[in-house]
Amino acid sequence: MTIGYKELRHNPKYTKPQMSDEAFLRTMLDLDQPELAGVAAQLNQGDIPGARDAYLEVIAAGNNGRYCFEVKDVPKLRVYAASRYSGEEEVQQDIAEADRIVEGDIPLFKGKRVVFRNGAYDWNSWLFDSSQYQLHLTRFVYVKRLARAYALTGDEKYAKCFNDMISHFIDDNPMPVDDTFRAEHSTWDPLSVGVRLFMLPEAFITFFGSAAFEPAVKLKLIKSFHQHGEYVRKYHASGGNHVCMQLRGLIQTALLLPELKDSAEWLDYGGRELPGYIRQNVYPDGVQFEGSPNYHLIVMRDLYELVTLFHKLGLDAGEYRELLEKMFVVTMHLLAPDGQLVKFGDTDVQVVSELRNIMSLGAYLYQRGDFKALGYERLPFSLLWRVGPDAAAQYDQLQAVVPAETAACFPVGGYVTSRQGWNRSDMYMAMRAGVGIGGHAHSDALSLVLYAGGRELLADSGMGLFEWNKERKYTVSTRAHNTVVVDGQDQHVRSFHWNTPPTASCRIWDTQFKEAYDYTFASQYGYTRYEDPVVHSRKVLFIKNSYWLIVDLFEAKGQHRYEQYFHLPPGIAGYDSISREVSTRLEEANLLLKHLPAGLADDQLTLESGLIFKQGQYDESPVVKRSLTVAGRAAIVTLAVPFGAEKPQVSAERLPVRQNGELLSVQEATALRIVMEDRVDEICLFHKSVDVTSYLDHTGNIISEALLPRKAEPEAIEFAGGLFNRDVIVITGSKL
Repeated sequence: MTIGYKELRHNPKYTKPQMSDEAFLRTMLDLDQPELAGVAAQLNQGDIPGARDAYLEVIAAGNNGRYCFEVKDVPKLRVYAASRYSGEEEVQQDIAEADRIVEGDIPLFKGKRVVFRNGAYDWNSWLFDSSQYQLHLTRFVYVKRLARAYALTGDEKYAKCFNDMISHFIDDNPMPVDDTFRAEHSTWDPLSVGVRLFMLPEAFITFFGSAAFEPAVKLKLIKSFHQHGEYVRKYHASGGNHVCMQLRGLIQTALLLPELKDSAEWLDYGGRELPGYIRQNVYPDGVQFEGSPNYHLIVMRDLYELVTLFHKLGLDAGEYRELLEKMFVVTMHLLAPDGQLVKFGDTDVQVVSELRNIMSLGAYLYQRGDFKALGYERLPFSLLWRVGPDAAAQYDQLQAVVPAETAACFPVGGYVTSRQGWNRSDMYMAMRAGVGIGGHAHSDALSLVLYAGGRELLADSGMGLFEWNKERKYTVSTRAHNTVVVDGQDQHVRSFHWNTPPTASCRIWDTQFKEAYDYTFASQYGYTRYEDPVVHSRKVLFIKNSYWLIVDLFEAKGQHRYEQYFHLPPGIAGYDSISREVSTRLEEANLLLKHLPAGLADDQLTLESGLIFKQGQYDESPVVKRSLTVAGRAAIVTLAVPFGAEKPQVSAERLPVRQNGELLSVQEATALRIVMEDRVDEICLFHKSVDVTSYLDHTGNIISEALLPRKAEPEAIEFAGGLFNRDVIVITGSKL
């Protein structure tokens, strides 16, 4: 039997109760501050309840600039919210959710809920099939619903619910005496402690003026904030997204409770240390390093909430502000046409309205109309509690402008995106071509996702739950992504679940964003660990408003087995063995995959079953698997054509291409005539402009950027009756 925090949390050997009110007020407050003179006077008279109430009056006065709004601002916020937002869906959802929470029906995540009747909260149970549910229960993301419902209605039942809930939690989960439980998934794991530090202040300030929020519980929560701050200061992580959340929480606590003796040191420490950790987390191009748009958003949240708080308090946000704008730009391009973040790495289905709220905040902070185009026309209700009523008029006056860029490359973070436009039905592609650092990255180098007709047509398998079981092992594997497996192994070898080495090294060699097409060329080096190294390169040509041409190239000397995977959405898919076409049979939007012959005897195309994870559950989905055994250099060519209800007739034939009179092989150039409906395209992709094997030296280390070879444009390419000096040739025309 494993014994941990939940069994030992009331054992005085392992945990400790809070200080008495008198000890806390005498020893933890900086009584030399002028604002606390009344507290000191009451303590000198031996009136402990009076000293407590004097301290609470200091907080209620709202003269120190503690949070995005003060206790005295709550009545004004209520009036403004009622006049501007009362009929809006978000407001009604907050009230409805708060009503359920009052009844003990608490939302967790991924659609799961837990019910505790009559205040019988159980904070330490295993919930459902993952420890993540219990962690979300104790991180209190949901208390903002109670606070906003109270601010909207003034109904004291919401304040009483928060009062009773937080009092129960603090009593039932005393602080550990040391770091014994630091590595355990428990209510006092350092990440959960850090998250509570920035999840609870909104409710703390909103309810502070309520009679149902009892003075004894107010001080109990203040003492808990102090314990949380002590714990984070001692035991915060040494890297990754955890430390950003923890230090951000420490900074917010220091600002929330400046009367604490420790607050000045916490503020200094957090202000000194957090910028370095942010720079560790976020590359110069604005991409968070874990290879997961979800965790990009999480670290971005630390910045945008800090920048917003600093703005409200008149503090200098320093370098945070410039880097945050870059992160907003990355997020803008990672938003697919359906309003979701693309699901690379540990990214699941998001709440679209919350993503739009985030872009609205970016629009306000940076006065950018392109951000607003992905947000809301009016300042969202949820932002009222961050920026205040005065921001609404300024936001309303900002003109939304459709983003000018339809393609983007983030070469350090390793994302490339390309879209027809910014409408929901427009075609969109995103590809992963970068290193992922940490356990939230998957073995997904050169994986891509495709959208058209308002839906995901080539899908990522999703994040999975974080339990190290067969389903999770599948979702992080290479075969669970739209890329290629070589000799049956993943691109990088994981060790333990979280303590995994970086994913495969990648290089984006070229992007070309033109009016008629977008082009991406990248390589990954995960399989260079083999005795006979293999370099996998992928070229994606997006013929706008029509189709994608995907060319997978392999550099090797010996024989290898290549397995190309394409994951389709759940539903029915059909396979025509003669045309080697696979197509979905969904409503409204579909995808046709046409596999061009490689001229090999061992070239198998199969349709098998895979898993796609969304919102806490795994569903089966069709997977197209193409397997080839090839010696030496190889090329695999695929057409991906979106369509509506009726599958189009598509033909593709190889064309000859020469350089200086010599016929080039299929490994040296992909030259095709593609005929579809009323158009004919003649396309040539020249494959010798970059020596992709030059990225690593003989020791397997990456060559210095300054020494890497640059792309050499080809000369004298004879194709389709013309002579060209470029490596991407696209000639479009209509049928005669």
